[in-house]
Amino acid sequence: MNKNTKIIFFDIDGTIYKSGKGVPDDTCDAIGKLKENGHIPVICTGRSRKMVYSEHLAPGFNYIVSGAGTNIEINGENKYLYEMESADAKEMFNELMENDFLPVGEGYADIFLGNNKSILTGKYRECLENYYQEEIADDLIIYTNQEMHISKVSALYSATSNEEAIIERYKDKYTFVNHNGHILEMIPKPFSKATGIEKLIECLGIDRENTYAFGDSFNDIEMLKEAGLGVAMKNSKEGVSDYANLVTVIITDCISRPINSPLWNHFLLPLLRFFPPVLLLFFNIPSLHIFMILILHFDI
Repeated sequence: MNKNTKIIFFDIDGTIYKSGKGVPDDTCDAIGKLKENGHIPVICTGRSRKMVYSEHLAPGFNYIVSGAGTNIEINGENKYLYEMESADAKEMFNELMENDFLPVGEGYADIFLGNNKSILTGKYRECLENYYQEEIADDLIIYTNQEMHISKVSALYSATSNEEAIIERYKDKYTFVNHNGHILEMIPKPFSKATGIEKLIECLGIDRENTYAFGDSFNDIEMLKEAGLGVAMKNSKEGVSDYANLVTVIITDCISRPINSPLWNHFLLPLLRFFPPVLLLFFNIPSLHIFMILILHFDI
């Protein structure tokens, strides 16, 4: 691997992708340019591999860290996969259902759904329908105490979920990420997006100082801290940007790069390249678009 090769990790949801809108064209262009210049763009997501779809990979991702660091794939080849013991997974499913959660077991090839979805009503049911059933309705396997090959569990809240009991029971072995009071993500310790980064760069022989990460959610914090440069989206969950070196504009405000604009080509772009990122931070200009950041660091 060339010593000048950079590796850039992108979260999916809320970072490069928005449901119903896809990946912005300029972000696709930027990722393509990264590859042309010999750098490596990587999907780094809490989604299990089963839930990483072709539309997420459309910009040209050949490297995937999925399941919050529990799975690493390079050019379609599975390089690393952690799976929970099936007995442990079944015990967790049963306890979650007893505490009025709807468990979702997320694996490399399968997604298991608890058999108690009737407990979900109103906004809680909408979460199931919008995030799981809408995307993978035909692939959901209803749990019937069978063997499961899964890497992590997400628990969907109901109006009567006993979060305290579950956290107390599993706090020593799992990291919890609460997604807006709708989903309680349970990640086996010590896994995280950061451990996924560590494993991948070790495999590729890339130094940590050549790593970059873009994210917006609580499960991105460790990734932002681990990377040589961490970039948080402006629409990040509260507190996430505290762990980043830079903050971008909100994803829905992204505009296409004015490639044919004389103002862009002869003034703005040279100006951006003249001032390195450290000066931008010194002058307190933290809101940079993903595309701008990639231009600054990778001359795309």
